[in-house]
Amino acid sequence: MNKGLLQQRTQTGLSTARSVSGAIGFLLLLVTVQAWAGTATALLSEQEAVDLGLNRPEVIQQLESSIELAESDLVEARTWKNPELSFEQENISGLDNTTSRSYMLSQTLNLSGQMAMKTEAARQRLDAVTLETSQQRMERTADIKKTFYEVLYHQQLHDIFSEWRSAMDTMESVMDTRMKAGDISGYDLSRLKREQLFVQAGQRQAHAEHDRLIHELLAITGLPGDTSPLPGVSGSLLPETLPLPLEQLLEQVTRQPDLMAIQLQNKAYATDERLANRWWLSDLTLGAGVKDGDNGEGDALLLQLSMPIPLFDRNSAALTRAKASQRHLQNTYTLALSEREGKIRGLWNQASELAGTIQSLAADENCQAIVQTSELAYKAGEIGVLEIIDAYRSSFENRAQILSLMRETRMVRIELDVITGGNTQ
Repeated sequence: MNKGLLQQRTQTGLSTARSVSGAIGFLLLLVTVQAWAGTATALLSEQEAVDLGLNRPEVIQQLESSIELAESDLVEARTWKNPELSFEQENISGLDNTTSRSYMLSQTLNLSGQMAMKTEAARQRLDAVTLETSQQRMERTADIKKTFYEVLYHQQLHDIFSEWRSAMDTMESVMDTRMKAGDISGYDLSRLKREQLFVQAGQRQAHAEHDRLIHELLAITGLPGDTSPLPGVSGSLLPETLPLPLEQLLEQVTRQPDLMAIQLQNKAYATDERLANRWWLSDLTLGAGVKDGDNGEGDALLLQLSMPIPLFDRNSAALTRAKASQRHLQNTYTLALSEREGKIRGLWNQASELAGTIQSLAADENCQAIVQTSELAYKAGEIGVLEIIDAYRSSFENRAQILSLMRETRMVRIELDVITGGNTQ
């Protein structure tokens, strides 16, 4: 099959595939939004949030437009120049007073291979842009996940506050009964109510933060923001799996889309340099035409052959620009790779330390038993109100600390995934 026809069909197939993919993504988004909107108390999962955020028509079209811009450069690079039709009329005054007309059709021919190299560089830049869009999808996925798990954290923190208040409400009833029986003074009840006010304030703060983040999540996923009541999210705050071994993550770092895109851009500039070094070989313009006149001598055949003489412009600016761009990108790649490896080591160690800390705290999670014991002791008159309040507070602080560590572990894992390409869309 003709190579040009094959490339044309390939590009047509890619465009059709992207159109079909975009249409399917939009339909899935529409169905998901309608199903989600039909349930006022629906809980949004992480996968649903990511799918909604990535399949928004605006996001898909934004990424596709970047690729289409790079494709336009490729089309321009491999397109032949249009033929040129010229007409010239010459009037000669004299005894015969004759007029001659010339018709010329000329075409610039690429005999130096410059068109092939321009096409190669444009294709390399197209591949680089495609990789950059993959990196943008990964980063957008990470942003969606970070917002999602911030919502989940404040949602679970609000639940801990609710359990704390519920326990103190029960204890308030016990104190009220004991005060009426004359076993305790009114101080115990007033001290508990004061503690309840602080707990209520913390709960309202967590609830307000949750609502703010929910609106951010709705905005980033494209869901309606005027939903009442606001939805919640469901999932596990702690990552379900451990990160891959450090050596494996370091081995695959050079295969990340953004770093590969830099390498492809560098190759494109290397192609530009080879192109600039061909200053001595220019394109050839051929033309043919006829010349007729009124003198009755008949038509004359015209031939044209022209080629630029590289006397002044020897592509010095293009050559300097290509070499400087290569050095710049190579240094950018070296610095980015070094920083990426250091960041991976740091995040991996941090994730491992946090996982071990959470396990040790969870293993020592006996606060609920302490609370139950203190409640029984207070009912029996063995401890005072300060001790029971301290038991409640210690239990909450322990659970809140574990929750905070789980959130930090999740955020570290998301950051580690996005710079290594693991567990991302």
